Amino acid sequence: MTRKSNSEASTGFSFKDATLRKLPARVRALIVLSALGALLTVTVLEIQAGATAYIVGENHWSKAQQQAVHSLYRYATHADPIDLQRAREALAVPLGDRQARLALERRPVNLHLAREGFRQGGNAPEDIDRLIRMYRLFAGAPYFRESVRIWREAEVDILQVAALAEEIHQDVVQQRLDPARTGAYQRRLLLLDERLRVAEIAFSRSLVDGARVMRLALIGVSIVAFVALTWYALAVMRRTLRHVRETESEFRVAFHQAVVGMLKLDRRGRVTRANEALAKILDHPLEELKGLSLGAILHPQDLQLTAAGAIDWLRMLEPGDRRLLRGDGKAVWVRWTASMIVGGQADADRIFVVVEDVSKARELASEIAHQASHDELTGLINRREIERRLSQAIAEVQHGTMRHSLCFVDLDQFKVVNDTCGHAAGDQFLRQFSATLAAQLRGGDWVGRLGGDEFAVLLEGASLEDAERAAVRIHERLWQSTFHWAGRKFAMGCSIGVAEMNRGTVDSDLLLRAADTACYLAKEEGRNRVRCYRDSDRAIARRHNELEWVAQTQLAIAENRLLLYAQRIQPLNGEDRLQYEVLVRLAGEEGQVVLPGFFLPAMERYGQVSALDRHVVGLVFAQIAGHPEHLDYLDLCHINLSAQSIVDTGFLEYVVGLLDEKPALAHKICFEITETAVIGNLADARGFIDAMRARGCRIALDDFGSGLSSFGYLKSLPVDVLKIDGAFIRDLGKDDVDLALVRSIGQVGRALGKTTIAEWVETEAAMTQLAEVGIDYAQGYAIHVPCPLLELMQAWPPVRVNLATA
Repeated sequence: MTRKSNSEASTGFSFKDATLRKLPARVRALIVLSALGALLTVTVLEIQAGATAYIVGENHWSKAQQQAVHSLYRYATHADPIDLQRAREALAVPLGDRQARLALERRPVNLHLAREGFRQGGNAPEDIDRLIRMYRLFAGAPYFRESVRIWREAEVDILQVAALAEEIHQDVVQQRLDPARTGAYQRRLLLLDERLRVAEIAFSRSLVDGARVMRLALIGVSIVAFVALTWYALAVMRRTLRHVRETESEFRVAFHQAVVGMLKLDRRGRVTRANEALAKILDHPLEELKGLSLGAILHPQDLQLTAAGAIDWLRMLEPGDRRLLRGDGKAVWVRWTASMIVGGQADADRIFVVVEDVSKARELASEIAHQASHDELTGLINRREIERRLSQAIAEVQHGTMRHSLCFVDLDQFKVVNDTCGHAAGDQFLRQFSATLAAQLRGGDWVGRLGGDEFAVLLEGASLEDAERAAVRIHERLWQSTFHWAGRKFAMGCSIGVAEMNRGTVDSDLLLRAADTACYLAKEEGRNRVRCYRDSDRAIARRHNELEWVAQTQLAIAENRLLLYAQRIQPLNGEDRLQYEVLVRLAGEEGQVVLPGFFLPAMERYGQVSALDRHVVGLVFAQIAGHPEHLDYLDLCHINLSAQSIVDTGFLEYVVGLLDEKPALAHKICFEITETAVIGNLADARGFIDAMRARGCRIALDDFGSGLSSFGYLKSLPVDVLKIDGAFIRDLGKDDVDLALVRSIGQVGRALGKTTIAEWVETEAAMTQLAEVGIDYAQGYAIHVPCPLLELMQAWPPVRVNLATA
């Protein structure tokens, strides 16, 4: 008798056992055979489905071909454009299939183009990938190869039908279609239709025959594989059962050497067996574990009992995390997995439990959860956790009588700290501010950081009046605090908006917006103060109205509901030259046309007008470029820009990109910039003006004369046009001072070589006076009432009647 090695003796079995060594290989073979059988089954089904998909596709192909021939036949007879349209739509189906086939025959294959082609061919989306696989795998296979050949030949006739459609259309357009041509076209169509019907039948028959033969072959292979699999499975089962009996002792060794805790319990919950790993987890001698009750090692809160006080094994068998009690009384978290081993009698049942120490994993998960809900810089809860807590508080308020209040806190001078002392100082400032703010709260209150320099404070059980007093107290304490950095001192001034949470509060987003609105008004009224949100407040109502217009305008931009209008600008010297200013309107959701006075001020107030300008410029460029005849006749198209747009580098890049893409438009465009915008942003305005004029655009100074230093900077400002403020034109016939000012502006314009345009011209008398004082152009209701831009473009150039031939 040979002596075993130390490892063999300690484990109780030999790895040289032939049966054990062969078992993994047998299992792998069993898996491979099973997978082969499943693969064959799937292949049979897939081939059947692929053939069905092609037959269905052929049905679409056939119907579309017949519809195309029928529609062209009618078109040759009646010349009805609807018949031509129907024919083209029907031809798109076989042409799409042709596109897909050509894409699959490319090297490399163009799968995107193939999918688009099959989709155009009317095939079901779920069949498209199946059609592609079928073609790539079996295009050269018997039967299917014949189907592909028939497909290619049929496409030649389809292309002839498509060409015939264009021939008939050209004859219809040129009025050359007579009965003889019509008959010839119809005979060609019938001949093509007959050939295509024969091809369609041959294609379907070939495809069905091929699928049947391949399916029968694969079914035969599947039967052989099933017989082999059954035989092999029975053989493996016999050997496995024999091996199970031989390895019972080996399991006992594995039980004691396992790295996870294991124990066996009887129905009364007493430990009958445990391993060394469990003893280590519990910090308890192994020999003393046997006989202990489950209640002695399991935390009382995790021990599930029935009403009678017995262990509820139905719930105890559920996997999950539970706490075990160590020898020193401390709890350790483990992952508990239990199963019942049913014996011959009820008392013989045993419960086998596996426990894995997960205390470190739970600590890590707790840390990750904390990081996910807290701001890293200040340690306060973050926006996500704020919204969760607000939703929870709202639910409590709606189901009870308590009220809470939310404070929206925004630092007033945080940018000053960042810009003058750096970001490190800004971070420290936020830490000190958040700590000071948190120190002013009561036990049930909480504070979180929304982001940047914005914070949210919940005052528990506080009405709006109580919250206002508390916010004033907090504000005063913060204002009295000072931040020191590098010898400099900064006050912790802030603006606070307060909103009450009551039963009318429906969600956290509306509550935050209400508090934010109040905070915004506090900043607008001078900063460093507390403002409460009340529905009766007119300022709040105004802000809501403005925000509503901003939202409506943004939606109109997204839905392309902005309308372009235009008003002509007429030369006063009698020249026939077309100029106009583009005006924007908004198409309401109910179809009404909204003037810019309703939505434009709100967009400017909330910094959104640059997006509006960008959209309008893009629309104008696209519309003018799409009408080359009008573009040739056009002298100048004026487009208004806001002050926000001319200082927005992104807007400048956008316009430059449009001009580089359509350089022919540049000398037809004049951008109008208000005088006040130029005065307030002279450097940025100069940069924008130079960039536009370098590409051929012209610049108009709008509302000229309304500024305080109009003539002072005009000499050095490279603008081309002066648009005189309408306030000087409106009362031109009543006020000699206005006439003198207009005359002087005209003289300055001529001296500097700039064109002058008078706005708000509403009478013929005003036009006469403007011409007398030397103004070049006039714009107003006396000349043209604004109309849709497209309507004006269709009217210009005007149709000229040749009197010699009339």
